[in-house]
Amino acid sequence: MEGRSIAALLGLMLTSTGCNESSFFVKTGVEDPGVAPGVVQGRVCDPSGRTWLADALVYVHMFTPEGGLYETRKVYSDRDGYWYFDALPGEREYTFYVQYGDSTLEEHTVWVGDGDDVAIEEPDCFDPLSLDVAVIAGDYDDFQMVLSNMGFGNYYLVDGLLASDIQDFLLDPEAMSAYDIIFFNGGHIEEDVIYDLDGSQSEELEEGEAPTHEVIMANIANYVRDGGAIYASDWAYDVVEQGWPDRLEFVGDDTIPDDAQLGEYDLVTAAISDAALSEWLGSNSIEVEYDLPVWPPMEGVDGATTTHLSGNVNYRVGQSTYTLAAVPLLASFTSGEGKVVYSTFRVAKNGSSDMMQVLQYMMYNL
Repeated sequence: MEGRSIAALLGLMLTSTGCNESSFFVKTGVEDPGVAPGVVQGRVCDPSGRTWLADALVYVHMFTPEGGLYETRKVYSDRDGYWYFDALPGEREYTFYVQYGDSTLEEHTVWVGDGDDVAIEEPDCFDPLSLDVAVIAGDYDDFQMVLSNMGFGNYYLVDGLLASDIQDFLLDPEAMSAYDIIFFNGGHIEEDVIYDLDGSQSEELEEGEAPTHEVIMANIANYVRDGGAIYASDWAYDVVEQGWPDRLEFVGDDTIPDDAQLGEYDLVTAAISDAALSEWLGSNSIEVEYDLPVWPPMEGVDGATTTHLSGNVNYRVGQSTYTLAAVPLLASFTSGEGKVVYSTFRVAKNGSSDMMQVLQYMMYNL
């Protein structure tokens, strides 16, 4: 009976004061009506650095100006790694925690002013859609197929089997500069593009005019110097040999185009010579197949060049076969602000999941 009287008295008090029951539980001082709410957004990368991370938990504790915790808000990153909080009371400091599984990946403390829209700086992360890529097509590799399988949908394809197309592209520095990476498939046209073996270009020159192949090679060198990257494979080694003759040492006579094309059929267990790549793959070795002969073996590299994969290979001169021990199979070097990568093997033929991760690693570091 006594309990009912107290309840009745409480009801009478609520009615007489014009209040309701929730009035006794109002969060005071949470929002300042004179300050507009703000927004905070960010992006999270997989710890491997290989892709943007979906479904990561992001949370923030909400405090009153007096320091009282009144709420914890949570969101999850979307398929592209983005997360977003809105309606955050302005003129406050917030700490955002990014968690995946049992691990806290990131912690960001930011100030949200009056109506601020705060974008936390994105981490470095491999994002194929963020790269603009050109591919010089050729007979003996297929970078474009590999790139499509990796999620690159925005590459530009140059017909490397048509002299006019490859010349037009490589004679236009502005067109080249639109791309972050230019891939050179082995087997593209090289005569009158990379070199002029028959001397036909010299016959048509006016006084003081440079041959087309010299202009092209200067454009390629300048493209890399200014921050571009090139990735060449197999027979496209002449691009690297002619442009940077002292960086990679090939078999044969360096002054004669195509003279290094002496490699034999082989299946090589390649050592991963790059510690960071080994950690990326979680392995110390990878298989490399040379399914066609007359590929260009490297004998070594200069001291400023990085060897990523190395192994024992065979090459033939006439009837004699020679073995090279622990020589580079995949190497890279910087030139100016840019980078050059060369693989002795055909990338598409070696399209295993591990090799795709190698390619991804190389592109991530270009």
